[in-house]
This record gives sequence, C-alpha cells and structure tokens, in this order.
Amino acid sequence: MNQKVTSRQLVLLIMLLSITGTLMQPHAQAIFYAEQHAYLSYIPVFLVMVVSLWMLSRVQRRFPDRDLFESLVERFPFLGRVTGVLYTLFFLFIFARDIRLIGDYVSITLLETTPISIIVLTLLVMVVFIVRGGLGSLIGMSELYVTLFVLNSLILPFMLIQQINMDNLMPYFDINVAGVGKGSWYIFSFFGEMIAIPFVIKGSDFRFKSVMWGITIAALLMMLIVIETILAVGVPIASRLVYPSYELARQLQISDFLDRFDLALAAVTLPTLITKIAFDLYFVCWGLKRMIPNVSGKVMTGPVALIGFVCAFWFFKNAVQLFRFTREWTWVGIVFEILFPIILFVFLRPRKKSANDRRTTDNQKQKQKPKEDKQGKVSQGRENSDGDKREGHQGGELQPS
Repeated sequence: MNQKVTSRQLVLLIMLLSITGTLMQPHAQAIFYAEQHAYLSYIPVFLVMVVSLWMLSRVQRRFPDRDLFESLVERFPFLGRVTGVLYTLFFLFIFARDIRLIGDYVSITLLETTPISIIVLTLLVMVVFIVRGGLGSLIGMSELYVTLFVLNSLILPFMLIQQINMDNLMPYFDINVAGVGKGSWYIFSFFGEMIAIPFVIKGSDFRFKSVMWGITIAALLMMLIVIETILAVGVPIASRLVYPSYELARQLQISDFLDRFDLALAAVTLPTLITKIAFDLYFVCWGLKRMIPNVSGKVMTGPVALIGFVCAFWFFKNAVQLFRFTREWTWVGIVFEILFPIILFVFLRPRKKSANDRRTTDNQKQKQKPKEDKQGKVSQGRENSDGDKREGHQGGELQPS
C-alpha cells in the first residue's frame, strides 16, 4: 500500500534525489568545461526536468489511486512490465554506482586505512534496516537530514567570507555557451534521478506545484554551492578535484581553535548520502514487488543489497573509472528521464469502455434495481409485521398502571 506523502515531504524527497549525487561528482566536470560560469549549467537541466516531471504529473492525474508501476501494469500488462523492469534495472545500476561513489568518498576523505569493502558493507547494513522500515523511514530521515543540509548550505557563505575572491568569477559576461552545454550534459544524469518519485507514490500525492518547488530549490541550492566553490577554491583547482564540495568544506576555518570544521559538515552530509542509497534500494525492491506480486519487497532487501555490492566492484575498478563514466551514463539517463516520460505521456491513458462493456454495466444496474426493490419491500413487510405484533401485545398506546 502506498503511504500518503504531504507537499513538504514531496519537496524534500525531490531535493534528496537531485542534490546528493550531484553534490559528490559532476561539479568538477562542469567547472572544467564551463569554467567560471558553471552555475549556468543548471538552467537547461532545470528546464528539461520541469517539462519531464510535468508530463508525469499529467499521467499521474489519470490514475490518482495508483503509482506509476501499477498504472503501467494495469494498462499494458506485458509492455508495462517490461518498462517497469527496465526502470528497476536502471536504478539497480544507480544503487551500485552510489554505493561505490560514497564508499570511495569515505575511504579517501575520512577512513584512509579502512578497506573500502568493509566501508561499503557497513553502509549496506544500515541501508537494509532503513529500507525494511518502508517509505515512512525514508521520509523521516529526509525531513531531518535534508533540512540540516539546506541550513548548512545557507550558513556556509557567511563562514567563507575570508576565503572568497570575486576575481575568480571574472570575466563576468564572457559566457562560453558550448562549455555551459557540456557542463549541463555531465550534471543532467545525476540531477534527473528525481524521476523515481512518481513510481513510489500515488498519483493524488504527486502534485506538480510541490514538484516545482522542489526542483527550483534544489537547482538554486546547487548553483549557490558551485558559485561558492569557484569563489573559494578557484577554477583551475576545482576543475581537477574529484570531490570539490569536500575541498570547499576544508576551506572553512573558524579562528584558530576549530581547524577541521569539515568533519562537522561530513557528519551531516553522510547521513543524507546514506538516505539516498536507501531510496535507491527501496525503489528496486518496490519495483520487484510491483512486477512480481508474490515477491515480498521486505524479504528482497538483503539479496538485492548483496547484488548491488557485487556490481559496485564489478562495474567500476576504481574511482577514476567511475568519474569518467559520467559522460557515457548521460545517454542512458536521457532514455529514462526524457524519452520514457514522453512515451508515457502520449500512450498511458485510462482504458476506454467499449459498447459491450457499457451494455453489461447497464444490465447489471438494471438487475440490481429489482433486487433492491424486493429487499426494500421485504424489509417494509417485516417492519409492518413487527409493528402489528407490538400493537397486539401492548394494545396500541401505553396504559397507566
């Protein structure tokens, strides 16, 4: 059964899916091509995702009591299941990629001597228990950690005043349009993962106004972080870093007594990343449950997590290969985040009743009416007989004693 999602929770879920992966990796690639105007790379991505999610919101309005998985299976039993399986495999790959990405991040920045396999297994144990709690646990963690992440991102510019150099944005109006387009190409596949939301919530809960708020806040927040990175670190250095957001946190120095303030930021950011991995696993298990009704999604969390663990080290040998794969991965993202929403918008409509169906429904209604009339007459007869009996026993009106 789908859990009810409020407007605020929908906004936070969209921010969770669009911010976490984008914050980790593609900013360095966008800065490398777009240079000081890398923040403009979010404008084309924002417009494309608004159109894509608007189409899915229109589709969801046609099936208000069902999620998109149920709508596909009900309307097209075979092709709908094929589409659902493809989306499940798509997010299984994203799940394996995010596991490896966050495992490398923790290994490089926090736990340098701990084997990455141990780090990933520890993360998976936490993720499995989160997913077993259902969508409610994911929403609760999003309400806590995404809110803290937004607050930290808004406070961060005030802490970076001493490290900011406005010359890093010069020339202000000499925009490399081709570079901005390449930056959008690298950002798109990560930012567009919010496409998973209509597959796990009902159509009546998928409100486009809330979706619009979520996309807008996420895009503005990411643009702010890119601008802060360019101002504090600089284009030549930021474009060659694997994790530019972590380097931005390392620039923070509050007087002389708090040197490693980046650890405090990591303590807030890491649970948000874990929640994102948990949502990936939840989506895969939810898709399997919808495609195969006899399968229990809660039982599948452990085996699917182990499959993701194996694929994380099978698909990517190291962090460099994971970093370079973003360019090719965008082609796959376009299929699932643009092409399929267009196809669903055009073809996924409620089934029209034929003339025979209308006749059968009319006949059923006509048959039900005589039955209801008979039942009404029987009930009235019983009431009359009961009234006669009461009058017979009691003599009509109550007599004084």
